[in-house]
Amino acid sequence: MSGVPLEEAEPARKAFVDLTEGERKVVRDALAAIGRDPAAGREIPGWRPPSVEYTYTTPLAEDSAEAVTVVYTHTPGLGVTVVYYFRDPQVVD
Repeated sequence: MSGVPLEEAEPARKAFVDLTEGERKVVRDALAAIGRDPAAGREIPGWRPPSVEYTYTTPLAEDSAEAVTVVYTHTPGLGVTVVYYFRDPQVVD
């Protein structure tokens, strides 16, 4: 799936269970993109180096305002840790 090691923290594993199957597919696609390029998300400022925290938001459908957001950290040389997934009912980008 990726060249970057990726793991889920316990809160992310618990949140994944609560997502619908359609939302889980969106998450799997997002994780594939993050695994290819950890900087694909939007950086959250103020995180301490060398780790960087990001959010990656993916619409549930092309014409949908609803989305799923993945919160994750990337530490070069160590990989990506997915912190949480959540439904984002009103995305404005």
